[in-house]
Amino acid sequence: MKFLHLSDLHIGKKVNGISMLDEQRFVLESAIKLIKDEKISFVLIAGDVFDRAIPSVEAMELFDYFLLQLNKLEIKTYIISGNHDNMDRLSYLSDLLHKSNIYISKPYTGKIECYTTDDINIYLMPYLYPMLVRKYHSNCKISNYSDAIEIVIKDLKLNSKKINILIAHQFVVSSKKPILSESEQKSAGGVDEINYKIFKKFDYVALGHLHCPQKVGVDKIRYGGSILKYSFSEINQKKSFCVVDVQSKDNIKISLFPIFQRHDMKEYRGYISEFLNKDFYSKINTDDYIHFTLLDENVIDAKSKLSLVYPNIMLLDFDNSFTKKLNDDFKVNLKEQKTLVEHFYDFYSTQFENKPDDIKKKIVIDVYNSILKEDECAL
Repeated sequence: MKFLHLSDLHIGKKVNGISMLDEQRFVLESAIKLIKDEKISFVLIAGDVFDRAIPSVEAMELFDYFLLQLNKLEIKTYIISGNHDNMDRLSYLSDLLHKSNIYISKPYTGKIECYTTDDINIYLMPYLYPMLVRKYHSNCKISNYSDAIEIVIKDLKLNSKKINILIAHQFVVSSKKPILSESEQKSAGGVDEINYKIFKKFDYVALGHLHCPQKVGVDKIRYGGSILKYSFSEINQKKSFCVVDVQSKDNIKISLFPIFQRHDMKEYRGYISEFLNKDFYSKINTDDYIHFTLLDENVIDAKSKLSLVYPNIMLLDFDNSFTKKLNDDFKVNLKEQKTLVEHFYDFYSTQFENKPDDIKKKIVIDVYNSILKEDECAL
């Protein structure tokens, strides 16, 4: 039995102001073709279905179209919410959708759902954060994401005789540093990191969250990766469809099928005269999404000139004596930045025309420190 592991669709996303809806439709139609060719039995979607908690009508229509195609093929589809999704909105009509072989994770209420298909247990764990888990496990010590997820997993009664699959959308890590992208949300200090060993009892873990397809510690714990390149930090990533062939608990094979994108993302650095020279642009795909960095000192209306050859310019930067001076000035200003407490002292002096005395300064510092402690506890 084969299944397709998808994640991070981010339907409705705009990259540098350009809508990705047409590109997303193209890739999702490619997924449908792959499902037919590879005789896929079911599909897992590991979160971040939409790019926003309240998606646009156009984004919802595209996802509806994709689900309809899966339903026509009688493909069972299991979906969880990611950190970009609204858990409640995504699960709307979930009970009714069961009749169409579509299973969407419901808001977490202390337990995660499990569905069984052909001796395979599929667990749907929506994106969880410590405060939510703590609400239903108040007797447990939960100080970070790893604590929270470990408690949720331990609470499951896995049948070791069956094949157990988990769909999750979390920041799961091993000793090897994960490949990250600019388009992913990160937490300070690694507070959201979860040790991959927590999931060792599962036969396969279909992860979402990181945009680069990659395994975490072992082959059976994998990020599907995003279906498109969503930032220029991803230009060297090879996006792929992950197909998992389950023969038995001890015989699970993983195959990666490259995702073809109509418009790739490219970066070029040099002078405008080079990029407008036919010897250069005749050798590349001028329809790609491009980030140009121009080294010219003075160029009038550079983007308009380049757009005559390159219709999909996403970013245009300059690296010359003027921009270097701006960067140097910014660094100087950054060094001279004042702390929040110092800004308050300035505000106080402006309002009352004298500086705060030592007693008032101590009050401000104590309040500031207490706020910092509250923020740490909330994490």
